[in-house]
Amino acid sequence: MPSSESAQHRELKEIISKKLKEWTGATLQEYPSSGHELDVFGVTSTGISIYVEIIWSSSRTNFFRDMNMIQTSDANVKLVVVSPKVRNKAEFQREFEKVAISQRRLNFAMHGNFIDGEKILNEPDYLETELKRIVLVLINQVKIRGKAVGTQVEFEPPEPRIASEIEEELLSNLFPVKKHPVTIFVSPTNIGSAKEVYEKLGRKIKGLPFLPKNKKLYTFDDLKDSSSPFLPIVSQNQVIEENVTDWIQDSTKRNDLMYLFNLGLRKYCESRGMFYDKKHRRFVCLLEDGRTNSFRWRPETRYVTREIATCVKGEEGNILYCKHYAANLRFMFLDDNIYLKISPTMTFTYDGYKPIRSRKLASLMSRYLSKQYNSQYLYLVRFWGKFLSRLDVTISIPVGKESIEIESEPVGTPISVGIKNGREA
Repeated sequence: MPSSESAQHRELKEIISKKLKEWTGATLQEYPSSGHELDVFGVTSTGISIYVEIIWSSSRTNFFRDMNMIQTSDANVKLVVVSPKVRNKAEFQREFEKVAISQRRLNFAMHGNFIDGEKILNEPDYLETELKRIVLVLINQVKIRGKAVGTQVEFEPPEPRIASEIEEELLSNLFPVKKHPVTIFVSPTNIGSAKEVYEKLGRKIKGLPFLPKNKKLYTFDDLKDSSSPFLPIVSQNQVIEENVTDWIQDSTKRNDLMYLFNLGLRKYCESRGMFYDKKHRRFVCLLEDGRTNSFRWRPETRYVTREIATCVKGEEGNILYCKHYAANLRFMFLDDNIYLKISPTMTFTYDGYKPIRSRKLASLMSRYLSKQYNSQYLYLVRFWGKFLSRLDVTISIPVGKESIEIESEPVGTPISVGIKNGREA
């Protein structure tokens, strides 16, 4: 093993070798091919060879040497796993795409994107779902098209596919509300807008959702309580209480109820250090005092750290752009049940605050979001549930003396599905 390999490079070789053996058959590290040594090499029981090259060093010489190794290898299936520094270099990305196209024309089954080595190291879900899917899809391509490579290709007939019906749980991006305030307090007021309320009361009502409408103020805060911060703008002797259940049955009041819920959500997210992008109706994670903002959670058996806001820098240490986790978060009704809907996304800024509004934004969105398959999207949905709950089993959003309580895991539905080439467990 070359002494120049980093610890991450060596760990990746061990992980991928173990998984290739588990998924496809025996594996062999540093397999000699055309005068070079391949990082990970495996052969299936049907003789299909798999080559995984790991590029961790971001030096130009190292990268182009490894691209040459990819092109000279005679393996049927080829994948390239890279470090974040390699993945973020536009020159490397362009060269890789050229190599992938040329290899496919020669009937090699080659994955068309860099595979994120950090995700393999830190995200068990990605390893067991997305990476496994990529490998098996490429193997299946070879089975269908044949193993012959070069300009003249002979095709082998595909193997018959066997479907086995199994029951799986289909998860959504909806989180059920399990508890909420039961009373809405209403009082006449001379205030006509939310802006006026803030001008009159200031920071006293920072965390309390309210709705000024038709010369009345609606809130979950107990307006009969002498400690209520709304007392200066309401008539305490005319306060009435309305039942939330009745609001749910009324189409107009139902919309007002969702307004109060979503305003409470907004105030909660802002207290967690997020910025509300009103134009796109999404919440954006911000840098932490100008530095990377991270969140540690446990998706499966071990804890992993996610960078929810970070600056991507160039070789000279200059900031190229900042990447932010973001999500569209809103409460909604399905029948008479209330759910929190979480739609994860990303956004980008020049310096952590100033948004990118150009072709560069489209390019960055395509680079990151185009690789989000169903498993990765679900991973992010679950991540947001745990982030909002602070790793608790419940997301608790205070709306006064009471709170909105939401499950921190999404709702799921069991379904029976057929899996191609699947086997009974």
